[in-house]
Amino acid sequence: MDASTLRLGFLVGVIGLISLFLWRDRENVERKGITFFRRTDNGIDLINKIAKKAPRVWNVYAWLGVVAAFASMALITFVVGEGLINTILTGAASESFGLVAPGTSSTVSTQPGVTFVPAEYWLISLIIIMVVHELSHGIIARLEDFEINSVGVFVFGGVLPGAFVEPKGALLGTSDGEDQDNSAGLSAPWDQGDWKSRLKVLAAGSWANYVTGAIFLGAFVLASSVMGGGSGDIYYTAQQGYPASEAGMTQGKLISFNGSEVDNISKFVESAERIEVNETYSIETSEGDFNVTATERERDDTGYLGVQFSSFSPLENWFASLLSVVAFLNIGIGMFNMLPAKPLDGGHMIDTLVERFAGDEYRKYVNMWSLFVIITLVGLLAYSIIGPF
Repeated sequence: MDASTLRLGFLVGVIGLISLFLWRDRENVERKGITFFRRTDNGIDLINKIAKKAPRVWNVYAWLGVVAAFASMALITFVVGEGLINTILTGAASESFGLVAPGTSSTVSTQPGVTFVPAEYWLISLIIIMVVHELSHGIIARLEDFEINSVGVFVFGGVLPGAFVEPKGALLGTSDGEDQDNSAGLSAPWDQGDWKSRLKVLAAGSWANYVTGAIFLGAFVLASSVMGGGSGDIYYTAQQGYPASEAGMTQGKLISFNGSEVDNISKFVESAERIEVNETYSIETSEGDFNVTATERERDDTGYLGVQFSSFSPLENWFASLLSVVAFLNIGIGMFNMLPAKPLDGGHMIDTLVERFAGDEYRKYVNMWSLFVIITLVGLLAYSIIGPF
């Protein structure tokens, strides 16, 4: 059984476990539309204890998060705006952002509008992102004396899991008949305290993702420096849908390329960059001998075999790649969450500032702006994935 089949089975198994959890715990699960919520008060005491330890440190942490949040807003707005302008002017789909989805390949692969990461990387990253994001919201909320109703998990469509810390009055997942104060439209869940406290709480989630991303990026650099450097062996992983994979290569150790032994990854990668389109290359590996005909590289005229090379063994490469994926997904998703449009945290921060300095009656313009941004994002993603309408 190859790795792709195992990953597909893993995805099916995860979805099955989620469905089993929802069914067995159905008495405690609330449903709103196609989203299922499971609340608990377990964990609130832990959040309180963490918040009470070193409150001055947490306060500095929170204000650093606010600074990072506004810098992020400017950057992500520029990225999305540039992508929109380039799409309008050139007709080419924006590559600035896209969906991140679980894939069955052992490598990260990008298609228009979607980046696929190995399924286990996706699940591990998602869990880490959710836990640190919501825990950070909760800690800073308690630091600012916000009340918390519950913590819990939700499942969108019975497939996509998430987590939440529910502030007092948010009423996540309540039935349509329950009374909720939403007079401003898309009201912020963290609406307790003064405007400064709200900014700190709202910024805390993405800030935790940035800090976590930096930690995992540092771990990746450290791991890269201590693993695999001395053996001189060159390992490879074939990418699905490309010539090497179609020729039967999966992953292993490279022995020779076109009759020449390879023992230096830097020199080999240099020569691999000179591969010509439609030329056939003989590759001797630990899996066997293969003849691979190069195809044209996307957005380039050079040939491409569809093989990623590394001085790491497969296990080392899996671990190092996991660290890098967790790092960049934390940073990327934390950055996207700071887009100044509701219901994202960045949008709620703008809403807080408008309410404080312009007045409650001007919040409707934030809602109008948010609707425009969301429609624009959906349009750009659809254009990237399916092409011109």
